[in-house]
Amino acid sequence: MSFFKHIGKAILKIDEAISSDPALVGKKFEDHVESLFSKKYFTLFEKTHSFDTNQQRYVESSFNPDFIWRYNPTNKQFAVECKFRTSLNEKDQIVWSNPQQLKRYQDFSRNRNIPVFVVIGLELTFESESDFEYETEKYMFCIPLKEAKYPAL
Repeated sequence: MSFFKHIGKAILKIDEAISSDPALVGKKFEDHVESLFSKKYFTLFEKTHSFDTNQQRYVESSFNPDFIWRYNPTNKQFAVECKFRTSLNEKDQIVWSNPQQLKRYQDFSRNRNIPVFVVIGLELTFESESDFEYETEKYMFCIPLKEAKYPAL
């Protein structure tokens, strides 16, 4: 591989690491959540398609939750939908979906007869007490869909 191709790949990796593009941030969060499931105990049964794949030709199953896992000791399946947010609304709520998405996930859970869990990553940046400095707090929540009855929590 030529020197310039190596440089180009390095620049791309740096850009992806510091990018604030929502699609890249969401993909990194999904990758993180996926890494939390041990291959010893969990089999990845289904996974939604990438943004790039859907740009070329949309795959309808991308409306489903991001992951469908099988817990190997029991063979039970469950689904996980990942959402990453960097702000709260005016009522200090996390808006994790829209009403149509929520209904789709509820229908999916009912039709497949498997539970769905929503994993939310929240990164809030706010001005600290000292001038011109900012602090960032990171949180991660796992909520059963049956408890996440509204698009804003």
